[in-house]
Amino acid sequence: MGRKRLLQGAPAAASKQATDATREGETIVRMSVSRRDFLGISAGAVLADLLAASRAPAAEVLTSLKVGMSFSNLDAVAAWIAEDKHFFERYGLTVSIINIQGGAKTVAAMAAGDVPIAFIAAADIINARVKGLPLEMIGGLINRFPYDFVVAKNITTPSQLKGAKGAISGFGSSSDFAVRYALTKLGVDPQDVTLLQAGNETSRLAALSSGQIQFTVLTAGLDLAAFDLGYKPLVKLYTLDQPYQHTGIAANITWAKAHPALVAGFLKAVVTANVFIKNRLNIAAALALIHPHLPIKEGELREGFQLYRDQFYSVYPLVTQPGLEFILRARKIDQAATDFFDNSYVQALQDSNFAATVEKAP
Repeated sequence: MGRKRLLQGAPAAASKQATDATREGETIVRMSVSRRDFLGISAGAVLADLLAASRAPAAEVLTSLKVGMSFSNLDAVAAWIAEDKHFFERYGLTVSIINIQGGAKTVAAMAAGDVPIAFIAAADIINARVKGLPLEMIGGLINRFPYDFVVAKNITTPSQLKGAKGAISGFGSSSDFAVRYALTKLGVDPQDVTLLQAGNETSRLAALSSGQIQFTVLTAGLDLAAFDLGYKPLVKLYTLDQPYQHTGIAANITWAKAHPALVAGFLKAVVTANVFIKNRLNIAAALALIHPHLPIKEGELREGFQLYRDQFYSVYPLVTQPGLEFILRARKIDQAATDFFDNSYVQALQDSNFAATVEKAP
């Protein structure tokens, strides 16, 4: 998906950052002279200028960066906007977003260095870190449960869930955690149900529709498709005032420490996208950009996006420590939450009031 930008020649000496970026990925430069300019000056002068420019280092370089994504829902809006509005290129990156089905596969790709940065659930990074993999959260996208706990049409009370089958994306995933939390809030012991690994939300809704399962969790927005089919939420988890680090941005720690400028550029693009999203004047434009990535009914998309925009998205995507601590307590992991995240990159942007510079940009 990444787009390469053709840059026009350049005078200044390249910085160390540019040199590092060249090693990390591709440098794309094009020298150009218009036909009008060519006719207006001598061929010898044009040749001399081109030769001089070709010997000079490029003033700007674009570094290719492969980025993983383990989900495809409204959590991903900042990534899609940054890509389609060319915000990554603005900060020196040409990004290819690779959709990977599930957190476990995304973690494996990150650990191998195939995708050093990924949009992923915090629960997956906790699983990976506990196993000793050098991964950590560097940004928080959604810091509360964004789920509805949706049940079959014949279920009207929590007691009817005992002995029922439910669907999650995979064991240890964020949907697994959300289902168990919802059951507990409803007074149902998760040991009294059967959980099936059914994959993404579309697959889980299909399983609910076919009668294979009696409950699942769906993110706000995509839940509207279930409501149109006559299903109902037994509990809206996002209405509960519970800090929860749902999804965010994670990085391979070794890679991030070796390439801090690339991490900063990447997060600048995400913050720029969030500024765009939070501006009410951009709602129609944002919806037009999102729809090709998430082709659901326009009314459902509009309603879901409005909910996310008002309740979930933040300009500065900081990881919530209480949200991580909540997961660690629930999983009885005796380890400090600070071992799983590093807010310093986003905090530096907030401290410098970076978003204000974006808002003033033409």
